[in-house]
Amino acid sequence: MPNLLYLNTENTYSLPSGTLKANIDRDKIKTSIVHLGVTNFHRAHQAAYMQELIEKHHELNFGICGIDLLESDRKIYNILKDQDGLYTAIFKNTNGIHEYKIIDAIVEYFYGPENPLAAIERMAQPDIKIISLTIAEDGYHLNEITGEFNLTHPEVEQDILNKFNPKTVFGYLTQAFKLRKNRGIPGCTILSCDNIKKNGDTIKSSFFNYVAKTEPSLLPWLEQNTSFPNSMVDRITTVTSSEDIELLKKKYLIYDQWPVVCETFSSWIIEDKFLFDRPDWEKAGIQFVKNIEPFENMKLRILNAGHSILGILGTLHGYKYVHEVANDEDFVLFLNAFIDKEVANNLVGSSEQNIQSYKREVIQRFKNAHIKDRLSRICKESSSKIPLFILPTTQDQLAKKDHIENSAFLIAAWCKYYDGEDDQGNTYEIMDSLSNQLVRAAAKSHVKPEAFLEVSTIFGDLHKHQSLVDRFKYYTTKLRTLTIKESLQQLSSGRL
Repeated sequence: MPNLLYLNTENTYSLPSGTLKANIDRDKIKTSIVHLGVTNFHRAHQAAYMQELIEKHHELNFGICGIDLLESDRKIYNILKDQDGLYTAIFKNTNGIHEYKIIDAIVEYFYGPENPLAAIERMAQPDIKIISLTIAEDGYHLNEITGEFNLTHPEVEQDILNKFNPKTVFGYLTQAFKLRKNRGIPGCTILSCDNIKKNGDTIKSSFFNYVAKTEPSLLPWLEQNTSFPNSMVDRITTVTSSEDIELLKKKYLIYDQWPVVCETFSSWIIEDKFLFDRPDWEKAGIQFVKNIEPFENMKLRILNAGHSILGILGTLHGYKYVHEVANDEDFVLFLNAFIDKEVANNLVGSSEQNIQSYKREVIQRFKNAHIKDRLSRICKESSSKIPLFILPTTQDQLAKKDHIENSAFLIAAWCKYYDGEDDQGNTYEIMDSLSNQLVRAAAKSHVKPEAFLEVSTIFGDLHKHQSLVDRFKYYTTKLRTLTIKESLQQLSSGRL
């Protein structure tokens, strides 16, 4: 391919004016935000918001320093370092029109496993006002049953023995704040951007529990010098394909080794309780509220739960992509029924009109065929997603002695999912840290159906609710004699 430009700062000067790249002098951007976990989602969401402030409002005081903490992050670190932190965001609309933008917002980058002390030192510098993070659900090391921080997790125990070569986010934060305290530097705001209920409260509780175990003398200072706003983040971001990379080459003659692909829709709602300065994110459409709970509950229990529902049911049928399932009426009818009959009356603080509007909007977003969001991504680590997105609704309904048919059906389908074969006779890969345990439980359920519900690390004491056990056993039997499509059709018509 002739005249192909490898994406980096120097080569962007060769791009025609107005092509992908904003007219920004990156040397003038000052770093005030450290972000832990430079995931695809961060690049499509938080960094994209910061880019808008830089471009449209000349906000140059809150550039991002990315820090990756996992061995598995080495690939993205190497690529973005090679590209001077630059990458292309590809925004895919439902109408097939794609928007392309080179993101400048990440102006520094560190890789913790390579040099943990350098990463800790950067977080300890006085210019850092906000430390944000996307470390995914399993990065919080929460006990699956109690939701409390797991002090006996192997990585936590390893951190305790080797404080200056940490493996957890809490180890890095502890040493960074200890340096700030010892040097007389104020603390900063820690802003979680993960799909965890009350994510700010959760990271605070986990972090303080870790510190109480490892550096207890630091706790009083942290109480006075940190803040943990809760936030709700929302943008569907998928895995980048080779086709996306090739299209960028063909369309703009740019070789970006890892562009990020997402939908055009985006939302970010934050509790406004920052310790010091923060960007004027309102100018970029971010909403600040006093109480995040109604917003996060609606998002977690409709969008995130909806993703898991379509992922599990669609995989059983043999679909590969979210949009395939979302455009199949049998699956959409089930999702609608789950939301209307079991979710809606548990969303305290949200009006019926807002719930129905959000539900319709979410399903339309799921139907976006241009995103090509793979069900395998949605189902990955479902053992950490189902307890967060689905089971709270089940528990609420059981407490009210209300409708649980859709919950029971879904849990039965999830059990069948661990049989590892779809209705077309094809096998699929199960990517889950608890897969061994759940596959064994699913195998036992062929003889004793309730064996799956007895996995206490997932379901706690749900197996003690006889109404759920009875409906789960019934649907498990049906799902192993009928296809998922036949089961859904009979369920929606009242014949199942």
